[in-house]
Order: sequence, then structure tokens, then C-alpha cells
Amino acid sequence: MDVELIPAAASYPIRHAVLRPSQSIDEVPFKEDGEPGTATFGAIDRASGAVVGVATVFREPAPLDAAEAGVPLGAGHEAAAWRLRAMATREDLQGQGIGSLVLDTVLAHVAAEGGDLVWCNARVHAIGFYQRAGFETWGDEWVVPIHGPHVVMWRWIEPRKAT
Repeated sequence: MDVELIPAAASYPIRHAVLRPSQSIDEVPFKEDGEPGTATFGAIDRASGAVVGVATVFREPAPLDAAEAGVPLGAGHEAAAWRLRAMATREDLQGQGIGSLVLDTVLAHVAAEGGDLVWCNARVHAIGFYQRAGFETWGDEWVVPIHGPHVVMWRWIEPRKAT
């Protein structure tokens, strides 16, 4: 399995099938998909060339109180936050580590870009996946109509310093 940058449109079939099956494929794109700095990653099956797992990440302030959440910010430092969206693995391949490979690649990308906080609106059934990857929950659960219950999750990472 290889994980690489892919065009956002290459992620739409999995976004649609796994995350938004009750919507039309035309409702799957995000406005951020075409913005500079947005990165979409895909896990590519070497044998078939098919995209089997995806995630998109872009700069966006986190909707949490950093001190209250326990984010380890130094005095006078504001988090360089990135939002993770549309994290999905093809349903027939879930539980095989593909999502973890994609997430590791996303976190490395954010660190390389100087980011230090990654956050997402996680579906409640995915909390365990994110916790195993070092994410913490913040705030109360809420329901997104059509998509179900969510909670904000975040993870602190150490940005890579340019040398």
C-alpha cells in the first residue's frame, strides 16, 4: 500500500460511499478542496492502482479553547492548526491499518508544513481509531443531520524545523 498526494476529485468516490452515501456525489466536494495549501492523500492499492483510503487536511483554526483542552502551548504561542476532513477507508478494507497509514502521512505532512495541532470533527463511532493515534476529545457531542453524532478531537504534534 502506498500513500501519496492525490487530486481531491480522486477521493470523491470513497467520500461518497463511506461518509456521504445519502447525498449525491455532487455534494461531496468541500470548498477547501481547491484552495492553496489543501492536501488530499490517498492509499493506493499496488496491485489494482485503486484508491482505497483517503483524507484531506488544510489550515483552519481549531474550535476549542487550547488551555481548557490541555494543548501544550508555551506562553504567547498560538497553535498552527490544521483541520482533518473526509478520513475514510473503503468499507470492505477497514480494520487492516489503511486508515492509520493515511493518518500517519497526513500528520507527517502537517509537521513538515510547520503545523503543531491537528483537529477534526470525528464521528462518534471513530473515536477509538483517533484515540489510538493519540487524539483527545474536547467538548460535548453533537449531531450533524444526516451524518450522525460527532465530537471535536485534537492531537498535538511537533512541527519539523526547516534546516
